[in-house]
Amino acid sequence: MPRRPSPLPDILGDVFTVGEAIAAGATLARLRSPDLLVPFPGVRVRSSAAQTPDDPDDDRSPLAREAHTRRFDLLLRARAYAKVMPGPAVFSNVTAAAIWGLPLPISALRGRWNPDQRVHEPRPVELIVPPPHRAPRTAGVAARQRREDVAPRRERDGFVVSSPASTWAQLGGILTMDDLIAAGDALVHVPRTSDGRRGDPASSLASLDDLRAAVRAPRISGLDPLITALPLVRVGCASSAETRLRLAVARAGLPDPTLDFEVRAPTRELVGVTELAFEQWRLLVEYEGGHHRIDRAQWHRDIEKHRTYAELGWTVLRLAARDLYPDAGTAVGLIRDGLRRTGWRG
Repeated sequence: MPRRPSPLPDILGDVFTVGEAIAAGATLARLRSPDLLVPFPGVRVRSSAAQTPDDPDDDRSPLAREAHTRRFDLLLRARAYAKVMPGPAVFSNVTAAAIWGLPLPISALRGRWNPDQRVHEPRPVELIVPPPHRAPRTAGVAARQRREDVAPRRERDGFVVSSPASTWAQLGGILTMDDLIAAGDALVHVPRTSDGRRGDPASSLASLDDLRAAVRAPRISGLDPLITALPLVRVGCASSAETRLRLAVARAGLPDPTLDFEVRAPTRELVGVTELAFEQWRLLVEYEGGHHRIDRAQWHRDIEKHRTYAELGWTVLRLAARDLYPDAGTAVGLIRDGLRRTGWRG
């Protein structure tokens, strides 16, 4: 029976360099133990840290669950490479988008296809290095040399990363049109406060003006998709599902809904906030992700909220992932029927 590896020094976290481990008292033999992963030379990761956490939206498609796993893996490898990354470099492209928390499809998170093993390899960690510094050549890293104004430096959760707007511009040649719009929506989204009030616009990751400026900056590829997507980015969508829904509604020729709509009682008290509202027809559309199902407190809040909506004369249409994926036709049909029942004659 293999002997259990000795404990690592408590001072070491889940990700550390060989130098940090040696300084803390670990031996080279211990650092070769199979319970440690070696994503890059000179870096170690505890294998326990590589276990993907549960996805709260686990009722989605297998591809969405794979995207959740690959995003976690990419961020873990970025954490590891950050330990040895050259000082002038910044994380960029899909890696930067993952760090900023932007919605990303599985197609963007997969690496190249390996025909021998018939699997997609992990997507490399991506960097931009300003001249005159040279881009590193390391397995598992894709680095390019670009001027610093193409990727202004920011900090996010301990990472040095390209700015949110410049990251969006880097995705122009990578994402499909709808995914590019969803990423833009996520950047300009203004989070609400814990009590449901509208947040400060400055709390968004980027403004529409920031995105316009990023599109005007020098770049190599992806300009045409960015120019097409930019006018379609909207403030008010809190998730890629909401973006998908509003785009499908528009393409179906349905009335233009109000996004992030506040429902108020006659006393002006805030009752709730809904994703899409067709005010003229008193129809509210709510997309409910997995947390609505597994969070008991959220479940009871939803029941009380929807009861109050009905008392105020609103009709509520609740949608789930299966109504939107893999095709939004079901959701559009339900909204069309709901509008007709509430008086729409389109």
